[in-house]
Amino acid sequence: MVREPLVEVSVVIAAPTEAVWHALVDPDTRAMWWSYLDLDARVNGRLSERWSGADGEARLTTGRVETLDPCRLLRFTWADDDWAVSTTVTIELTRARPGTQLRVRETGWSRLPDGANLAAAHRDGWGAHVEDLRRFAEATGGPR
Repeated sequence: MVREPLVEVSVVIAAPTEAVWHALVDPDTRAMWWSYLDLDARVNGRLSERWSGADGEARLTTGRVETLDPCRLLRFTWADDDWAVSTTVTIELTRARPGTQLRVRETGWSRLPDGANLAAAHRDGWGAHVEDLRRFAEATGGPR
């Protein structure tokens, strides 16, 4: 039996859960730490991320919000422009000392050719995004 590749990144952010959530879902705030992601943060809302591949070629990732539970859970589909199927990304927030535990999981890799390698690349990518969010939320403390 082959194990499903899993992308999972977790961090504790020294900021209130409400501030971390706001940084994720508010377009103006999110633009300060992830400027190239457009996200309509409501169920069935669309998302798009325009980025450049290692070869410099323009790429597009798209998806749709499946679940939204304010200050707790955001789940959406995720597919690069050359993928036949989407993965599922789940972002969970829980209260923790000294602030908020944030966990990102991306699943569905077994349905993609070269899923294990794609998962490894996405693990690195989500790690970078999570670190950007952590630095931003801790520096700003979010809305009070």
